[in-house]
Amino acid sequence: MRRIAAAGFLALLSVPASAQAARETLAEAVASALSANPSLQAERRTREGAAERVEQARAAGRPSLALNGSYSAQKTEVGQTFTIGGLTFPSDGQGQQATAGLEARQTLYAGGAVAAQRRQAEAGSEASGERLRSYEQGLILDVVAAYVDVRRSERELAIREDNVASLKQQVQAARDRFDVGEVTRTDIAQAEARLAGAEANLAGARAGLGASRAAFERLVGRPPVQLAEPPSPPAMPASLDDALAEALRANPDVIAARAAASAAEAGVDVARGALRPRLGIVGRAGMQETRQDQTFRDTSLALTAELSIPLYTGGLAGSKTRESRLDADRARFEAAAVERAVTAQVASLWHSVTAARQSIAASRSQVAAAEIALEGAKQELAVGTRITLDVLDQERELREAQLGLIDAERSEYVAIHEFLASLGRLTPELIAR
Repeated sequence: MRRIAAAGFLALLSVPASAQAARETLAEAVASALSANPSLQAERRTREGAAERVEQARAAGRPSLALNGSYSAQKTEVGQTFTIGGLTFPSDGQGQQATAGLEARQTLYAGGAVAAQRRQAEAGSEASGERLRSYEQGLILDVVAAYVDVRRSERELAIREDNVASLKQQVQAARDRFDVGEVTRTDIAQAEARLAGAEANLAGARAGLGASRAAFERLVGRPPVQLAEPPSPPAMPASLDDALAEALRANPDVIAARAAASAAEAGVDVARGALRPRLGIVGRAGMQETRQDQTFRDTSLALTAELSIPLYTGGLAGSKTRESRLDADRARFEAAAVERAVTAQVASLWHSVTAARQSIAASRSQVAAAEIALEGAKQELAVGTRITLDVLDQERELREAQLGLIDAERSEYVAIHEFLASLGRLTPELIAR
């Protein structure tokens, strides 16, 4: 019988160093997902678009310069003549006209709207960047879970296969003892029933492995092939209070919500700017040249100050200001709600990790005790103090303990990474450490 030593999830799934070198690592799987995942690529484009809006907002406060020009030619044929001093001339003629102009504009005062638009765009860009970071963390966490799920499913399949092989031996042993009159047909039926159940569980384990492999391929872009042992989980904060403080400082969802609130607050100043005067200057330089019998050239230079004072907008500007104020209030409340949600999530995950570790310790003890009990039951069956059903029960308890152990250790590994994601720490660099 293949035994599962109570030495932890990583020890359960360890392989020789020579084999490890050819296996795909968790860091490689994460890197592949981050480079090829189409949803993440879409989020990155969204982030880049937000950065461009910052440049657009900054451009509103800078000078603009435009060059324009035109050229026209005309020819007239009227078939008439005119006389000057006894000389006759045709009235037909032709001419060309060319113009060129240079215009420069600079906004001097816009009621604070230009600066507010810049702040709004910068805060929006920050929020977009943090949403991208949150999405990346979510993808990394999904890959971590898919990675250990594949390895856990592989281990479960091995346990189920061992169980089927062991029960086949039990069935054969029961038949042999029946042949010599030591047991009844009931013992054989009990062993065969357990074998049938074990074979059904084996089929379920194969299906579970297939589902785990499919989830991995969906995230990474390729099917898993010989996954290496995952690295030891990263260290956690010393206390829950430290974790809560770090989460409120570095969680990307919290930062994004706060940045969105700042952007909405800046939007109020943008709306208010529509109620205030606007002042700008315009400089123009132009030249016009006309050719028709003679050449005429005109040049002009002008510097103009333009002042616009809104007097009445039909209530539109005031309504937009009130709407932006409501949007700012909503964003502020949403940020507070996100902070509360993250605080609750961090506390819940902290306790989940603690519970998983306690479950691991209990499961290891259970596996060790079940192994001893199974060996004892087999020995007692050999001397006639136990029946076949007792051995079958001990076999089942051992398998359940083994499966419970790998489940608990999988839960702990994923919970730790989910906890670190809630703190804003889950990065490719952390996985590849």
